[in-house]
Amino acid sequence: MISHKYLICFLFSSALIMCNAQEGNYKFNNFGNRSILLAGNVTGSVSDLGLTYYNPSFLTDVENVGFSLNAKAYQLVSIKLDNPDQQGNQLSNTNFNSASTMAGGVFNLFDTKFAYSYLTKSNFNTNLNYSSDYLTDDILNLFPEAARHNSKISLNSHIKDDWAGLAWAHKFDDAFSIGVSAFASIYSYTGKSIISHTLASSSNDISFFQNTIGFKQKSYGLFFKIGANYRFPKFDLGLNINLPYLSIIDSGNFEYSKTIAGVSSEHDLYIDTIHDNLSSKRQEPLGISIGAGVPIKKGKLYFNVDYVSGIDNYNRLDIPNIDTGDEELRPVNFDEERKAVFNFGIGAELEVSERLKAYSGFTTDFNANKNSANIFDISSDDSKQVNIGENFYHLSFGVDWKLKWLSLISGITYANSKSSFISPYQIDFGASDINSNIDSQIKYTRWQFVIGIDIPVLSKKIDSLGINKED
Repeated sequence: MISHKYLICFLFSSALIMCNAQEGNYKFNNFGNRSILLAGNVTGSVSDLGLTYYNPSFLTDVENVGFSLNAKAYQLVSIKLDNPDQQGNQLSNTNFNSASTMAGGVFNLFDTKFAYSYLTKSNFNTNLNYSSDYLTDDILNLFPEAARHNSKISLNSHIKDDWAGLAWAHKFDDAFSIGVSAFASIYSYTGKSIISHTLASSSNDISFFQNTIGFKQKSYGLFFKIGANYRFPKFDLGLNINLPYLSIIDSGNFEYSKTIAGVSSEHDLYIDTIHDNLSSKRQEPLGISIGAGVPIKKGKLYFNVDYVSGIDNYNRLDIPNIDTGDEELRPVNFDEERKAVFNFGIGAELEVSERLKAYSGFTTDFNANKNSANIFDISSDDSKQVNIGENFYHLSFGVDWKLKWLSLISGITYANSKSSFISPYQIDFGASDINSNIDSQIKYTRWQFVIGIDIPVLSKKIDSLGINKED
């Protein structure tokens, strides 16, 4: 039977892999109806609202879609841990929820096309709670009269990153165009861990222990994308540069509390510390994507190469040393560091009939995290660095069905990863200790089911009213 300690340790670890994947894996989410079905390999040729994200220069060629509702995605995520206790057992966790979305449209102003878009770049919640009743020799050695013991662990983490942007493009001639996208980002990252122990003796004397650690980080800033494309006789070539994140307003806070009650006047303790207005940083690196769109008889092939530079180690939150009731103040590390990564992908478009097109795609998604700041990190013993992240491979396929007044896009995406995993989680409960450095195999699987619509009829109705009509 798998022990409670290992169960807590690995379930917490697996949940945080999902959370950090959205920041350290740059192709984890895709945007734009057809761009999703092509696995985001559209730098060299893009024809939907995803151009604001992948290459704004194609705005000069896209039809005025009026309004586009990005494929609404629901995802089924499964995490399996093989042999977490070196006894051949398996742990698994499966959940079903909604995925990131995008909406927007294209309009004409001053004889120039613009595109507006709103997207949820990242949105992930981790809410884990565990309760167990057990007595061990370690507990009885410290509390010989203990008759009952209850342990509760709660871990919560939330990342949300909303983008709202505007894209503009200019065509120099029939072959060459450039474009720019500017996105305002509203980013929040919060986390809290609560660990408590309640002991009762046969005479009903109660002892209570509780540790609470939490943080909040907010950042308001801008992302800029510069795109270009050139139309050769037999293929299109595209370039997109993602400039580093430009921070405008950053804030953060940190809280720590510790309670020991019912032990003795010498050991009973109450600490409650809140640090507001902490120095905070958010960094996102430079990225360069190059892609090609190659027409074939009844469709097109898409090729993509992406490079994202690394980030040197830095403090996301400058947290002062905290009083934990010991003789010396304890430092709290909340650092992040990323390495440079290359990704590549391929997509295909096939015209099945005049009204029906089929799409498919494949892309790599290598994790850039070297150190990732998270609630798991600051809850670990001695502020041990905890590195969480996986390499993913994404597959996608779907169809675009054109009706008289709209286009209906639907499909499925699949992502997986498999790697060795060593749990670094260690918490000293005083009466009990979790210290697990066991090799395990972790398998991550995500299925997304997507559906979206394009409604060009809206722009036609607007034009019929004489609004934004071109000369």
